[in-house]
Amino acid sequence: MKIESLINTTEIEINNRQWNPYLGISINNKTFTLEYISEFMNWAADRAKDRAAVLVVDIIQRINNEVFNRSKPMAAIEKTFKKADEIFQLCSEAYSSLPPEKKERIVIVEWPDIMHDETFRFNSRILNSAFEQNLRFKEVLIAITRRNLGEITARLDEQQIESLSRYLLYELPEIFAGFHYDGIYFNLNVYPGKISSIYTELFEQECFIPIYDQLHIPGKIAMIEAYN
Repeated sequence: MKIESLINTTEIEINNRQWNPYLGISINNKTFTLEYISEFMNWAADRAKDRAAVLVVDIIQRINNEVFNRSKPMAAIEKTFKKADEIFQLCSEAYSSLPPEKKERIVIVEWPDIMHDETFRFNSRILNSAFEQNLRFKEVLIAITRRNLGEITARLDEQQIESLSRYLLYELPEIFAGFHYDGIYFNLNVYPGKISSIYTELFEQECFIPIYDQLHIPGKIAMIEAYN
């Protein structure tokens, strides 16, 4: 993996197995090819403190389907899981090509698996409450969503953009606190893009600091932007 940028860590720490890396796969992001997933698994298996994870971000993709495809809720969910099945197939192919010693150090996780984690549920409640009650925080998330979507926002109304901002809202508990799965704390977020900009931008907002102070952060969190 070619590391472009790092937040809260160094390559020395990563190579010395001080983190448990995870790759969060946005199922509609075409960057997540078989080659990329395979390279991540090989790279992460050699560097994980305990294990590395591939996290398939599936169920919240229904939000994008409802807005961009104007799908009804059940149709949006059905389309989401159909696409997720394709991603799981890529993950399975990548995993099957690993040698046995690396397979032992890789897990494939679905988004609903981490939603049951006590820390995730607690932080979700805090962040969702802030989104509904703190207008400035809501405006910041909508502004980040607008920027990330770019010119496509010209075709969307305000309600649609607010709906899309909830995709980001639902990801925030993982972005700021990682996640627990099968007794392991996954705390190094690997992504082929500047997801760390969301992390740093929110910390620059005065409205976010009191919200962050309410969150339960189990330990150190780090992020890297990495490509194959």
